[in-house]
Amino acid sequence: MKMLFTAVAFLLLLAPAATAQEMQQAAAKPTPKAPALEAKVQKLWEAFKNKDKATLSALLDGGFRQFEEGLSTFGDKKTEVNAVDEFELVSYTLSDFTVKSLGPNAAVVTYVAQYEGKSGGEASKAKSVFGEVWIRAGNEWKALYMQETYVK
Repeated sequence: MKMLFTAVAFLLLLAPAATAQEMQQAAAKPTPKAPALEAKVQKLWEAFKNKDKATLSALLDGGFRQFEEGLSTFGDKKTEVNAVDEFELVSYTLSDFTVKSLGPNAAVVTYVAQYEGKSGGEASKAKSVFGEVWIRAGNEWKALYMQETYVK
């Protein structure tokens, strides 16, 4: 009987290690969410470029937050949707996508964006790295958080 308890205790000690290893292996595998989320990111940028506030709003979660370099406070969904009135996105290229699953209903998406735009009549160009958290709400993926960091 003592041998049985020892064997059970040993197996219970191994279970968390196996679970952690399985999670690391699963995180390393490409996620089937990647193409869908890349398409959502592209759709978000296209909606911003076309000043399509309805589509932009539909792609952002109600609790959406963002932080851009040079600002001193977080923006919310309303701020992002209304930004199309102040910034004209002329062109953009998105590349180097990486999608990391955080579970069945969440993922982190990172990518590089090169874009040109106009604000207040002045033209600007930027190359930035974006990090975004996307969550599934029902059957739809929505952006929950976005962070932009300029590349020198």
